[in-house]
Amino acid sequence: MRLGDIVEMATDSGNGQYDANQITAWINEIEGQVADEVINHAEGCDVVFRDLDYGMDPDRVMLVPDRFRDVYLCYVRAKIDFMNQETERYNNDVAMFDAAYQSYAAWFRREHRQKCRVSFSRM
Repeated sequence: MRLGDIVEMATDSGNGQYDANQITAWINEIEGQVADEVINHAEGCDVVFRDLDYGMDPDRVMLVPDRFRDVYLCYVRAKIDFMNQETERYNNDVAMFDAAYQSYAAWFRREHRQKCRVSFSRM
C-alpha cells in the first residue's frame, strides 16, 4: 500500500475536512510506532524511520502490508473522529485500530525471529 492510497481513502471517509498534509502527519505517527515497536524488534531489521511528506512521497510503500491496511485507516479515522469530538465513533475506531494493530504485530512476530535480549537476574 502506498501513502497516496491511504490519504485518498482517508480523505474520502473524512468528507475532505482534513487535508493531505494533516492526514500524512497522522500516518507518520503510526508508521513510526510500527517501526519502533514491531519491526525493529526482529533480527536483521533496523528501520530508520523518515517522516513522510505527501508532496514528495505519495508513491512510497508503507511498512505494513496491504492485508493489514486497517492499521492505517482505522488510526486516521480515529484521529478524525477525535478532532471532530465524535466520541462514540472515536471509541469504535480505536477498538478497530487496536485489533488491526495487534493482528499485524502478532503476524509479524510469527514471521520474523525476534532479537535476543540480554536479561539479568539476581544471584
